[in-house]
Amino acid sequence: MIRGDVMRRNQKSFLIVLCLCMLSISGIVGVYQYRKGQNQETEPEAPQQSAQTEETRETEPEKEAANSEGTVAQADTEENLDEAKIETEEDIYEIGEAELAQAEETEEDAASEETEETAVQSEEAEEEPSEEEEADTSETEQFAFADDSRLIWPVDGDVILNYSMDKSIYFSTLNQYKYHPAIVISAEVGSEVRCAARGEVTDISVNEETGTTLTMDIGSGYQAIYGQLKEVTVEEGDTVESETVIGYVSEPTKYYTLEGSNLYFQLLKNREPVNPMDYME
Repeated sequence: MIRGDVMRRNQKSFLIVLCLCMLSISGIVGVYQYRKGQNQETEPEAPQQSAQTEETRETEPEKEAANSEGTVAQADTEENLDEAKIETEEDIYEIGEAELAQAEETEEDAASEETEETAVQSEEAEEEPSEEEEADTSETEQFAFADDSRLIWPVDGDVILNYSMDKSIYFSTLNQYKYHPAIVISAEVGSEVRCAARGEVTDISVNEETGTTLTMDIGSGYQAIYGQLKEVTVEEGDTVESETVIGYVSEPTKYYTLEGSNLYFQLLKNREPVNPMDYME
């Protein structure tokens, strides 16, 4: 009985091994058929790839030819552009030279015209002095008195009171001694009083001591003052020539009643009194 069991077991093992072998054979056959199918599918693609390769080989010369033609065309275009650029630069250079020449010609014409105008203006300036020059000349002549200039006697007569600023002198009417910044010239009432030096009348006023008094600017800081006047013939602002009658001797003021009729004459330099006798002719 034990032996029968062993045999049954052996049979089962044999059947199992047999099944496994059959399964292995089936798997091998399936793998073989699968690989064979793949090879059959792959083989038709080879001609297609070959055809594509040949087509590519055929189109490459065409592409190279096209590229070559494009390169040549591009080179021609660049050459044309270079030529056009050169022509444009030459045109610009020619235009610039023409404009420069025209500008130089214009400048030369303008300079020539300006030179001619300057020459004409210079000639006119030499022929006719300007208003400013005339004014300067007039002012220079008007105020020409200087340290070495000389005064004419403003009236005919004797000096009865001298200039004295370093010591006092006696005044008969006042009955006192005092400093005297002018000279007093004896003259008859109505005697002509003449301009001692060319100048401009700057003031005409009435003074208690000297009566009607006229002041003139005669230049270089000098002023001539005439007192004891009447019937003055000039006005403030007038330019008066030397020796011109500017008025007449009047009756003396109360300060000079004992001295009699006279002309009070004073000379200032920079508003300080100086001795008129030092400047008389």
